[in-house]
Amino acid sequence: MAKYRRLLSVLLAGTMILSGGLAGCGKQQAAEDNGAQPSEDAAWDTSKDDEIVLTVINNYYTAGQKKAAEEYMKLHPETKVVVDVVSDNDAYMTKMTTAFSEDKNNAPDIVHGNFLVNALTGGSWSVAFDKDYVMDLTSMLDEENPYNDGQKVRDAFEDEDITTMLNLTGGSSIGALPFDKIGVAVFYNKDLFEKEGLEVPETFEEFEKVCEDFRSKGYDSPVSAGTETSWFLNSIADAGYRSIEEQFLVQPGDAIWDENTMKANENFKFDENNLSCDKDVVNSDERILAYKQQNGVNTELNNTAWSTFERIAQYFPQNWVQADTNQVITDFESQKSPMLIQGSYNAGKIVADINMLPDDQKFEWSTFQFPSFETAPEGFSNQLRGLYVPGNTISIVPKDDQDHMERVKDFYKYMYSPDGAKMIFEETLSSGNLIQGPCVIKGVTLDKDLQEKLDGFVVEAAAKDWDLLDGFKRVTTGSMPQFYDLVNRFTEGEITTSEMLDELQPLYEEYNNEAIQAGGYDLDPTTKDTAAQ
Repeated sequence: MAKYRRLLSVLLAGTMILSGGLAGCGKQQAAEDNGAQPSEDAAWDTSKDDEIVLTVINNYYTAGQKKAAEEYMKLHPETKVVVDVVSDNDAYMTKMTTAFSEDKNNAPDIVHGNFLVNALTGGSWSVAFDKDYVMDLTSMLDEENPYNDGQKVRDAFEDEDITTMLNLTGGSSIGALPFDKIGVAVFYNKDLFEKEGLEVPETFEEFEKVCEDFRSKGYDSPVSAGTETSWFLNSIADAGYRSIEEQFLVQPGDAIWDENTMKANENFKFDENNLSCDKDVVNSDERILAYKQQNGVNTELNNTAWSTFERIAQYFPQNWVQADTNQVITDFESQKSPMLIQGSYNAGKIVADINMLPDDQKFEWSTFQFPSFETAPEGFSNQLRGLYVPGNTISIVPKDDQDHMERVKDFYKYMYSPDGAKMIFEETLSSGNLIQGPCVIKGVTLDKDLQEKLDGFVVEAAAKDWDLLDGFKRVTTGSMPQFYDLVNRFTEGEITTSEMLDELQPLYEEYNNEAIQAGGYDLDPTTKDTAAQ
């Protein structure tokens, strides 16, 4: 077990470079060493006991979060922190639905924001804010973090990460802050590439040729793939949509315009010589919905994106779009498929699985980013941008008790301080739990030994999320079987791209109409909207 943990620490996320740390400190000493506020200076009544509940999903960071709770309680013994661990994603969604079905004051205090919003509102942050399911963290960003030398909460993040979270929640509020980033890349079996005399592709065209060559050599599914492959489609779509990105941004005069957070939007036009030029711009959900309603899904741009995607997707397994993730990974680990499109959040599982294989079944592997075009389709840019987005995003549930809320915010700040985050990462790794990707908190540094494994996840510039427009899975839950059938028939060559998008249109329109209704949008961005109750 010790050997396994050392391997995991090196290969998955490296040894954390610590500067002191919080573990093992007593209440007063930890406060002095780390700039923490002692309980007597707290913004709550320290003469009263209280309890904070952090509800998390099993395995990812749970050991580190429990350690953080233990150390925080040494600083603030009047506040008990309970780490409530839920078995898996589905169980978490069910728990959120149940917890909020009665008195919200009895719900957990700190949660995975994306799962809460998906469970309660179908993914609408506008509704979540309107119904007071999640706290708007915008004002807290400018509060002092006593666990980060008195700097503001926002100072622990890069500006672009704050903007990303603003984008995810509609452009005017922040419902969660990121703890890490995740990426998607192509995992490849170095031994099989060497055996078959093939080189790692450096262009999209070479990627296509490598897939063809592996199939000709007897590999039925050269690329093992599941729903994570939607991010590959998104990268292709980004090469087209970013040329008209200004249409989807909040503009001066819009009801949600904020000069402080949206200044980068003014007179914006994408610059292909600076692939990160849009990192600070803020999207308008209402403008995107209006575009969708006006243009539908069967557009020239979407036809090109999906047709280009199919050039690689034809080498995926049958029924890939609804494949079980474990089976997708197994096909790569068993060397049935020499390549795998997968997220960084499963890198640890693959490391562990391959290390436990018999010696004669182990193999060397690495990753590469989605390769750019040598000659792009008409209307598209040559350079593909990959996905590198917030992974573990944490929200606070607002309660009526202000004293209680001050404690919740304080523990939240503790986790989001450099020392707190380092401790969570190190404890996670040493306990054999998994992380999802590099930490976004400034000062949490990964060991250089990991770089070779993670190079494929790091991108020059991150693509925007265009699946709202390209239509991947943007259908209601009841229509998902029809969506799966459409995509499978398309990648099997049974229907053309245009035929697939034509059949997708009514499902896409239904989803769009529900989103408009849920957000209370009148599709005039200059007027204030009220989310549906």
